[in-house]
Amino acid sequence: MTELLRKNQKVENTWDLESIFKTNDDFWNQFNEVEAFIPKIKNYKGKVLEGAKGLLEVFKVEGESMLKVEQLSIYSSLKKDQDSTDPFYAELYAKTRNLSSRFYAEWSFLKPELLSIEEKVLLGYVEELDELAVYKFELEKLNKKRLHTLDPEQEKIISMAGEALSACDETFAALNNADVSFDTVEDKDGNKHTLTHGTYGTHMESTDRILRKNTFHALYDYFKKHNNTLAATLGGNLKRKKYYADVYKYSSTRNNALSNNLIPEEVYDNLVSVVNKKIPALQKYYELHKKVKGFDDFRLYDRGVSMVEGEPIKFTFEEARDIVLEAVKPLGEEYVNDMKKAFTERWIDIYPNKGKRSGAYSWGGYTTKPFVLLNFDGTLNDVYTLIHELGHSMHSFYTRKNQPYVYGSYSIFVAEVASTCNEALLTEYLYNKFEKEENYNGMLRVLNQALSGFVGTVYRQTQFAEFEHTINQHLQNGGAITADYLNNEYFNLVKKYYGDVFTYDEDIKYEWSRVPHFYYNYYVYQYATGYSAAQALSKLILKDSNNAKIYIDEFLSKGNSNYPIEVLKNAGVDMSKPEAIELALQDFEEKIEKFEKLYFK
Repeated sequence: MTELLRKNQKVENTWDLESIFKTNDDFWNQFNEVEAFIPKIKNYKGKVLEGAKGLLEVFKVEGESMLKVEQLSIYSSLKKDQDSTDPFYAELYAKTRNLSSRFYAEWSFLKPELLSIEEKVLLGYVEELDELAVYKFELEKLNKKRLHTLDPEQEKIISMAGEALSACDETFAALNNADVSFDTVEDKDGNKHTLTHGTYGTHMESTDRILRKNTFHALYDYFKKHNNTLAATLGGNLKRKKYYADVYKYSSTRNNALSNNLIPEEVYDNLVSVVNKKIPALQKYYELHKKVKGFDDFRLYDRGVSMVEGEPIKFTFEEARDIVLEAVKPLGEEYVNDMKKAFTERWIDIYPNKGKRSGAYSWGGYTTKPFVLLNFDGTLNDVYTLIHELGHSMHSFYTRKNQPYVYGSYSIFVAEVASTCNEALLTEYLYNKFEKEENYNGMLRVLNQALSGFVGTVYRQTQFAEFEHTINQHLQNGGAITADYLNNEYFNLVKKYYGDVFTYDEDIKYEWSRVPHFYYNYYVYQYATGYSAAQALSKLILKDSNNAKIYIDEFLSKGNSNYPIEVLKNAGVDMSKPEAIELALQDFEEKIEKFEKLYFK
């Protein structure tokens, strides 16, 4: 099968980046405008020290210029992601990264200057001018960073180094996207299949065990060949994060990451502790999987195949769209109508093509559409991915609609809640639909999807979180980040989670090297905490339609206007306690029993 080229994609199946810049000339005009402005930023040094009027002037100018840089960054990044083999957009992206680095380096004086003003005096400015009232909470959060802020010159030097310090991340991205080339794989009949990031999931869900086996080994053969290089790129990334933590006087990389998002570290430890206690439930799930499929020799490449007999259900994108819109109806007519804009206004880049970034995401800026990247292949999982990414986009849509720019984004701690809440609504909708139709095969498929989704979101991401914290601690304690260390540490963790259920292929020890989230900064744990919060919120929404309005008003629309723990608490879920995680794990065990009874009835 030949990969689709970007130029052959139908326009209606691609995202509308012309809504940001109609032409590349428009992009370069704004690029040049920002570049010409950068030397003028120094004129604003000392302004905030002049009083409330100076503070307001600086905030306005900074916000307006940041919006322009944001538009440039989003456009160049999305253009690169739609086809990383296009040298024009690779250059566009690189130049924008450089521009952004220089821009933020020039503004690096601002935070130290603000923190040089006494806290009471700074907050007094807010009382002096009504127009500054909107910044009160932002200044409150800023004051919490007084111990972790350097002088202006130091801040500028560190900011200027940002692009160079990200080189390891760029190298990984090139190896994992632009330069990636997997061998073709054969099925049981000797037919050859193209293997890409986009087709990997489909092959691993196939009922053809030979295809799954060959896909598994072909994928990891590539990463095995680059094992030492990828260990070096991840090691460089970890060193960069440790450097920032040390420079800004945090006790650890994790302390830095969670403090920046105003999350207590106990939340992380609670998650790992609760999930570890329930590892037997994960192994029970895979024992059921093994029993259902009748495998004597259960391998890791068997995990993706459905426990339900027959070929996986396939959907056209149009069918997936209709299902998703039906599933979110409990959130109310306004929400449904707003989500329809994703399909009519081209928020979504739907299908894979050569050079397109793997996976899926939602991203946009305060003045852009909340764009969605997909690699849609028609599986049930792809329907879940669609509603998941649209959950992110709707969160962004309502936040930007209801908040000023200063609060127009949201903490990564709550970033996965809206997306996984939508997934829970989809599960409920599809299960009830199939139950009414007495479609037991459909009911089993939905339960199978929900169970595998739970494993992938809670257990797998907590496993990743453990690995991430372990290797960061290892570096912090003076350990070397080598390929052998990473391989062994990861393999031991896999065996801890999956126990004696599987016969292990050692290729799995290279899995860490293909996970882009390890290049983020303590992000993955939030998939699991977010999933737990989302399960609780979905139950509230389905129980009472009034809770849907509370969810939209108190969660989706709040952005960064309050602490993330408080935003969730106001919507009905307290994540400072372990109960939500425990309830989610209880629901997982109940679904295992429900599936087993339905399958063997």
